[in-house]
Amino acid sequence: MKAPTPWLLLDVGNTAIKWRLADADGLRDPSGVAATGASLCETVKTREWNAVALSSVAGEVADTALLTALKTVRSVPVWQARAESSCLGLVSCYAQPARMGVDRWLAMLGARHASAGPLCVIDAGTAITLDLVAAQGRHEGGYILPGADLMRRALTADTGRIQVDALDTPTLSPGSDTQTCVNAGGWRAVIGAVQSVLADYPEHRALLTGGLAPVLLEMGLSATHHPHLVMEGLRLWLLQKLDDQGS
Repeated sequence: MKAPTPWLLLDVGNTAIKWRLADADGLRDPSGVAATGASLCETVKTREWNAVALSSVAGEVADTALLTALKTVRSVPVWQARAESSCLGLVSCYAQPARMGVDRWLAMLGARHASAGPLCVIDAGTAITLDLVAAQGRHEGGYILPGADLMRRALTADTGRIQVDALDTPTLSPGSDTQTCVNAGGWRAVIGAVQSVLADYPEHRALLTGGLAPVLLEMGLSATHHPHLVMEGLRLWLLQKLDDQGS
C-alpha cells in the first residue's frame, strides 16, 4: 500500500526557514534549512506534499512573499498556525492569546506530547523563551529574554566605547578584554537566567529546543533536549485542524 502523501511543515524564524515533511503518524525525513524563500522552493519542488502548514515569526510581508513563491511550485491548501486560547488540552494564560508568538505555543504543544507532568519549555534561539505548563495543560506564564548576541548588539548600539562586532566561542569564563568580557557576560546572563527559573520551579521538567540548545547543554544546563518541539507541535496542530474540518 502506498504511503499517504505527506504535508510540508515550515518553521520560519528570524534568520532561516526550517522545513520538514510529516503526516498523521509523525515527522518524516527529509528535512532541511533554507536561507530564503527562493532556495526553499528550489529544494522542495522535487518532493511530494499535498498541504502546507506554516509557523512564522517573520511578519506578514515576509509570510505573504513566501506563500506566493510556494504557490508557483504547487497549489495546495495552506494552514497558518496561530496561538489560540486552547488546543489539544493546552490552555493559554494570555488575555489576548493571539498575541503570543506562535513558536512558543507550538513548542508547548510539542512538549506536552513528548512528556507528561509540569513542564518548563525552553526555546533557545535569537531570543530565549521559557514557558511553564501545569500538568493539566494550563500555561502558567513565561519569560522572554535576549540571547547572547542580542545583548552584544544592544551594548554596541547603545554605548560609546563598547564596540564588539561578533561573539567569540561561547564561554562562561571571565574575559580579559572588552571583546571577551562581552562574550562571557552575554552567555553568563543567558545561562544564569534559565537556571534561576528552573531553580524556582524544581517540579517542572525542563525540555530544551532551539538552535542554541546544544550550547546551553554544553554549558551544563540540566534539561532534556528535544530538537523538534516546534515542528512536532505544528504537526499536531495541523492534524487537529484537519480532524476538525473532517468532522
